Amino acid sequence: MHLTQILRFIVSVFCLFFTLNSHALEVTFVNPGYSEDNTSENSTGNFWYKVAKLMDNAADDLGIKLNVKYANRNHIVMKALIRDAIKDQPDYLILVDEKSVSSDFITKINTHNIPILFLLNPPSPNQRVMLKERGLNIIGSVSPDNRNVGRMLAQALFEEHSNHSDAPANMLALLGDYSTPASIERTEGLMDYVSRSKITLIAKDVANWSENESFIKTVAFLHLAPEINLIWCANDAIAFGAKRALKKLNKEATVKVGGINWDATPKTLKPLDASYGGHVLLGAYALVILYDHHKKPLIWPIPHNTYPIFTRLTAENKALISLINKNSLDDVNFKNFSKTTEHWQAFTIGNLLKELEK
Repeated sequence: MHLTQILRFIVSVFCLFFTLNSHALEVTFVNPGYSEDNTSENSTGNFWYKVAKLMDNAADDLGIKLNVKYANRNHIVMKALIRDAIKDQPDYLILVDEKSVSSDFITKINTHNIPILFLLNPPSPNQRVMLKERGLNIIGSVSPDNRNVGRMLAQALFEEHSNHSDAPANMLALLGDYSTPASIERTEGLMDYVSRSKITLIAKDVANWSENESFIKTVAFLHLAPEINLIWCANDAIAFGAKRALKKLNKEATVKVGGINWDATPKTLKPLDASYGGHVLLGAYALVILYDHHKKPLIWPIPHNTYPIFTRLTAENKALISLINKNSLDDVNFKNFSKTTEHWQAFTIGNLLKELEK
């Protein structure tokens, strides 16, 4: 073999080795929410957009190639995006099972055995059994402790009311919807606390996660039941709609309002009396555990667990929440939460705050 041929062979081997080792882990996330370009059309808040932006931060730290496809709250579009995502053959596919749309659809198409992780709204245990029986490669799910946050929010509102008034606690509950696991579980937590407390539940109704629908319904309920002095809301968008209604009715000072999401308060409104959040970070956490699973799938499998992530907005965690609402946690190195790192940390709000202090 001539020297030129030898050199060409060495270069070819080097290029092949480099190509094999430079392949980034590819993850596709079919996001049910709106992209940034469509936020003006959306009255449900930008929660899902923030989830994706924080996932971008984690993907950068972990060397993951992340592709986010936005369904813009359209379940027909979501199905088409799932089909497109499967054609792309990513290493992992992340889905949200809102109203069982995703789990129903993937049973009707060939997923080519792509590993699927469910985020925030997973299939029920019975649905998971059905998916497994049909041969789908469901490797796990990441969901928050929704029942607990429903209870915590109700308790926080009751305590806020009791600290400022001797009047009986009369609550209006504005739910997310009737079918999403997150909404159902938060409502269960609410009802559990109400059943053991001195709260009188005057009325409960769905607001479909919408600020506009919440505004209309809050005005109507307060006309019918002016004694309402607590409003429990399934998310912050609903809570802001309730606050806007209270402002219109000149009742901001007498009614306590709480929500879930840690959303930034609109400039025209006063802050909520209680806001819980943290689940916006679970998309980033999902990438961390996918990264670990990909490295050592037998040692680090992904369970179907709920994660105790919900935390109340306080002065201590306000800096973290402010950065989340700016869609950037560049100062956090998400690789420090990977089990592949020697001194890895548990993924908690407290440890994220410590990362910001470094």
